[in-house]
Amino acid sequence: MKVGSHRNVLVPLLVFVFCATGPHEALLPVPAAHPFLTADDKQSQRNANRESFEKLTARAQAALDADRIPQAIRLYDRATKLRANWSEGWWHLGTLLFDARRFGEARDAFAHFVSTERRQPGPGFAMLGLSEFQLTHYAKALAALETGIKLGMGTDAAFIRDALFHDGILNAQLGKPEIALQRLTLAANQIAAANPEAPIDAVFADLKLLDAFGIAALRIPKLPSNLTAEQVPVVHHAGRAQALIALQDRVAAEAEFKQLMALYASEPGVNYMYGVFLLKEHPPLGIDQFRREIEVSPSDAAPRIQLALEFLRIGDYEQGLKYAKEAVGLAPENFVAHVACGRLWLEIGKTDRALQELQMAVKLAPGSPDAHFALSRALSEAGRESEAAHERAEFQRLKALTDAADR
Repeated sequence: MKVGSHRNVLVPLLVFVFCATGPHEALLPVPAAHPFLTADDKQSQRNANRESFEKLTARAQAALDADRIPQAIRLYDRATKLRANWSEGWWHLGTLLFDARRFGEARDAFAHFVSTERRQPGPGFAMLGLSEFQLTHYAKALAALETGIKLGMGTDAAFIRDALFHDGILNAQLGKPEIALQRLTLAANQIAAANPEAPIDAVFADLKLLDAFGIAALRIPKLPSNLTAEQVPVVHHAGRAQALIALQDRVAAEAEFKQLMALYASEPGVNYMYGVFLLKEHPPLGIDQFRREIEVSPSDAAPRIQLALEFLRIGDYEQGLKYAKEAVGLAPENFVAHVACGRLWLEIGKTDRALQELQMAVKLAPGSPDAHFALSRALSEAGRESEAAHERAEFQRLKALTDAADR
């Protein structure tokens, strides 16, 4: 990604500050070799440093405006060494280095930016994440991108879409396809909003986004660049169907699914994806698709979790518990499997078993509001009211945080 067009994203909120306002300004210290400088000497040195900084920033801006990139990089590097808390300089230096594909240095510049910028750090976290992505530090990249999204990334639509896209493919690769679909749906809706005359055509023209949708919907823990030749066609078809779901065109999505099923019903993930689509309006058909997914992918816990939750919803607790226990056995680190299992045990009156599962769910996912809420119910059933009250309070706290992040 070339980010030159985003170099001025922060200009309205970042102001050049050329004069020192107090001891926190990062002016060069008095050299140790001159311990007996007079007060006038020290003031003269500060003035020289200030003048040097002003000249450097003016020359750096002129080089940037003239597209003399190597010179601009050198000058911004020198200026940020003179004044380490100059966040705008770190932003320009970081974007220049990123465009030059010097991703390690860009990462360091954006790390300085987010540590010094107080008013609008979100775009810097996004660029820090994109730099870490290029360095294949995927967990760090995702953490930085998520922070950028939560803090806000400004108003540049193309920049925001790129950050959402990378956040989406990283969540899919790192085993969080549901979050991936949320991020990619936001990106698709932005494209659609920018092209009201032909929103679907505009989204379908973005082949990278379609493949990202397909990977997330099929729950393939890979980056698009790592797909095999055999996976590409099914991913692309699945991506088109998922994009239509994102754009809330269920009629067109249903037609796309019929083609997908006709061609790839024996591929892992396809029946599961279709089952999720059907569950909203045709739950019995969705159940059939999840059972078919188990036949295709017998070691996959995800369709079993969906079946457990659906049978919990309709009150068939014994049937649901069968699938929930299988899911826990296949994916003991999946907190949702433990939540489903615990809630089903609770419904059939096995409170002790429910507490075991739900305590494990909270241990695995202490930040999940749903896990704490389910545990509070089980504790209340067991007569442990003080502990139940604690879990309800934690549920309320985490739900408020989640709602704020969603907004």
